[in-house]
Amino acid sequence: MSKNLSDKLNEYLANQQVMYIKLHNLHWYVKGRGFFTLHAKLEELYDQTAQIIDDVAERLLALGGFPVANLKKALELTSVKEREDAPISSDETIKSLISDVDYWIRDTKEIVELAEEDNDGATADQFNGYLTEYQKLMWMLNSYMD
Repeated sequence: MSKNLSDKLNEYLANQQVMYIKLHNLHWYVKGRGFFTLHAKLEELYDQTAQIIDDVAERLLALGGFPVANLKKALELTSVKEREDAPISSDETIKSLISDVDYWIRDTKEIVELAEEDNDGATADQFNGYLTEYQKLMWMLNSYMD
């Protein structure tokens, strides 16, 4: 595994770790007409994120890497912006998610490219699977706002 791929996988892992907390924040603080729908969807998303965290860490280990496994380091590596502990409207929750998912899509595509450059089809396949889910989620979020 190249250093570029290893570093990017750890950055991705850190982003997912911070996003896991952010999704809980949104889940707990969302208010408004879309509460029931969003509360359930956010729980689904943080459960999915927990699985991604485990899968990415295990992929790094399988490739001889060392996954970031503490919040101090994750916060140093992440590009995800945390949010304050405060109520947030349904519409603002969706706008926040659209912004984050847009980043996830770009981040995931970059890993696919790096994995392909390394002739690492297994990692590319894993992240293409995430990409499919993120693109579907983006479509759903945008549809919710229409």
